[in-house]
Order: sequence, then C-alpha cells, then structure tokens
Amino acid sequence: MFENMKIIFITSKLNFLTAGGSILEFDLMYRTLLKWGYDFKVITIFSYANKIPEPLPYQVIEENIRSRRLLGIQAGIFKILKKYEAETDVFHIDGHSLLYGAGLYRRLGGKAPVAAFFNRELICWPENVSKLLGQRKENIFIRLKKKLRWLIERQIGMPLASRIDFMSFTNPVLQKMYEDFGLRTAGKAIVTGDPFDYRTLMQANGITEDSYRQRNKTAGPLNIFYSGRMAPGKGFDLLVAAFAQVKHKDKFQLILGGDGLERALLQHKVKELGIENYVRFPGWVEKQQVFEFYKQADIFVQARWRTEMTSITLLEAMSFGIPCVLPGGGGLEWDAQGSALYFKDEDYVDLAKKIEQLGDSYELRAELSRQCYLRLSSEQMNYETQIRRMYEGMQKIFGKN
Repeated sequence: MFENMKIIFITSKLNFLTAGGSILEFDLMYRTLLKWGYDFKVITIFSYANKIPEPLPYQVIEENIRSRRLLGIQAGIFKILKKYEAETDVFHIDGHSLLYGAGLYRRLGGKAPVAAFFNRELICWPENVSKLLGQRKENIFIRLKKKLRWLIERQIGMPLASRIDFMSFTNPVLQKMYEDFGLRTAGKAIVTGDPFDYRTLMQANGITEDSYRQRNKTAGPLNIFYSGRMAPGKGFDLLVAAFAQVKHKDKFQLILGGDGLERALLQHKVKELGIENYVRFPGWVEKQQVFEFYKQADIFVQARWRTEMTSITLLEAMSFGIPCVLPGGGGLEWDAQGSALYFKDEDYVDLAKKIEQLGDSYELRAELSRQCYLRLSSEQMNYETQIRRMYEGMQKIFGKN
C-alpha cells in the first residue's frame, strides 16, 4: 500500500575506516532497502567526521551540527528535521543521540513522523569503567553536574522522546532500560537485534559451519581471544584478572587485540599478576587480520560490556563458530543464547572457572560452536526479516500521519 514511501535516514556520520560496528549496521540496512527498490536518502549530521573510501550506492547529504553539547545537538536535529520535512514521508534517526530534538519536533507539530533505532545507551547513564585498573575520583562539582543532567533528561527529555512515533531496539534488555528511565514505548516498539550478515562474512573468509569443529583441538595450548578498543568498560581488566586465577595456565594462550587508552595499564597489570608469559598484545591491526585471529581462536571471551548492550564483535566471533564465555543476564546473553557459557557479571573468579570448564571439554567446545549457527540462523537474527519489520513499522506511522 505504501511501496512509494520516502524515507530520510539521519545518522551521526559514515566513518568506514575507524568507527565501530554501528556504521556497518546502518550501511547494511541502507543497502538492503536499496536492493528492494525502496526510496530513501541518508543525512549525516557530523559530516566532518565522514570517512567514505569508496563511492556509496545511495545518496548521502552532508549536514554539520558543530555543537557537541546536548542542547546544541538537539537544536541542530530539530532544525534539520524542519528543513527536510517536505522531502520525506518518514524520518529515521539514531535514537540514543537525537531523541530529544526529534521528540520536540513532533511535540511542536512537525509534519513527518519519526522512527528511531536504539542500539546504544544514553550518555547520562553511568559511565563505562574498568574497575580493576583503578579509577580517578571525580570532584563533587562534576558529580553534581552529571546528576543534574541525569535528572533533566529523565524528567524533561523522556516525555519529549516519548513523542517519537516508532522505535526499534537491538535487544529487550536495552528496551527495558529505556523504559525504566521513563521512555514510553507501549504499542510502538519492536526488538530487531543488530542488522548483521554473518553468511557473507563466513563466505568472504572461507568459513563453513564445520570449520571450527574440524580444527577443534584435543591437545596443545588453546587460544583465548578478545579484541576491541582498549577503553574503559570493555572488560580487558576483568579478563586479565580472571586468567590470573586459571589453575593450569599452560593449557592456554591469551591474545588481547586492539589498542587504546588502557593498553599500557593492562600491560602493567599483566606484569603485576605475573602472567606475561601467557599473554600477547598484538596491538591494533587491520580488520582482515582480526578475522585471521578468529580463525585461530579456540575460545572467545568478552568479559564485560554494558549490561544493556549487544556486540558486533561477539556476532563476528559467532560467525567463525567460536565457543564463547560471556557475562550472563544482559544483551550479550540475548545475542549468543545457547552458544556460550555464562559467568556471574563482574565476578572474575567465576569467569576463570568457566574458562577452565570450556578448556577442559573438547565436546563442549564442539557443541557450543554448533549452537553458534543455530542462533545466527534463527529468524530473530535474520537481518532481512528484521529490516522488513522496521520498514513495515515505518509504513504504519506514515499511514497514520
């Protein structure tokens, strides 16, 4: 009925070189809609940060919101929505960063309905920290400023954001976190997972569903692998502390890929714990080299991420069939489900036990590898199915408007 619906996607930037997995999620979404013949264009609002090495098959309009402060960004998105409302039937925005300006736009009579995709936390929520590396204490004025922002966003921002017409969330834990903060989602929200094309990734790297099980080791050191930006809250500190608790360390080699602010601190921690003979820091490498590490990994451990968050890194590891050890009870468990062992969140002693359990069992590793593909092939993780659901949700709000 609404096949000719026009959509304008508004996102922060398109940095294909150094940004995280969200860019690939959005690009997959755009390319899928383009393949289906749908009418859309993309606006980037921090276009000075765009890094687009090759021409894109869809139209990109570059706007620039110069402010990096909350009010400036929300005022900027409000102006952009007003500027382009005559050119679209529906706007689609990055939910976590643009929700208040979009809600205000609808509250003040903005003509085009707005859909929002939520895959991140709000900035005012508690910050990511690496508790085992030591934290610098904030002075009372910074703490008061953060508390004031939290109150303003909860009491003023959430009623505005609730004016958004349609919302999609990467997992139910994230949706509940927003709801608990005051966002009203009843009757206009879906859970879609992260748009992720695992089959193309497998094909590009020569991986089949049997690849891991064919190389599964019965002896020799097992490679434990985790890679990412070495920034607060990524869990490297927890993994290092857990590995120090592992009883038979000679059975393992710990490979910590990536670079960032905490790399030197982590290397110091490794020496302090006396485990430097078992730990490698290959540093930042090109993405294809990360995939080579996946091909050699026996166990993947993502020891911490925000409870409400999912992870493209985890989905990549699952695509290579690597059995995982993850914190239980959050977005990572929702992603992996039966393909991982789960430890009590923040408990590095329990994490060490799960690493030992997985390291001791050839059969368990093979079974969890098999479960990776059962989970990835489920309809809940099918990116085309979920993008279709998102499009149908936007069709409904266009029809109501």
